[in-house]
Amino acid sequence: MKQMGNIDILPMACVGLILVLVMMMIAPLVMTHTQTSVDVPMAHTAETKTEENLTVTFTIDNRLLVNDVEILPEQLPDVIAAELDKDPFQLVIVRADKEVYHSDVLEILAQVKKTGAKRIACATKKPRE
Repeated sequence: MKQMGNIDILPMACVGLILVLVMMMIAPLVMTHTQTSVDVPMAHTAETKTEENLTVTFTIDNRLLVNDVEILPEQLPDVIAAELDKDPFQLVIVRADKEVYHSDVLEILAQVKKTGAKRIACATKKPRE
């Protein structure tokens, strides 16, 4: 009778663990819309979990972007409404540069609220401690 050799599965398990770790590190980068550089204000807030959301970005040079696609300000309600038709409970994140006028940011927030968004958040970054 022939004896069977042992198969070492430790290297395969290590490769699988490394793949899981790489995916965990890359997933937050892929799931957020942060290609447009905006210097958001600092605040003491809780971190949000990573999910598919709708990002409205307002830059220092008054450009308006939805999910990193530039639009005209008068197109904002239609674009937001079209996205909310797909999922009415998705989170709408407003990213605005800290140097823009607050009245402009409040106007964007009002338009987003008027389109029927149920979940709205403003993007900030944690101050260094």
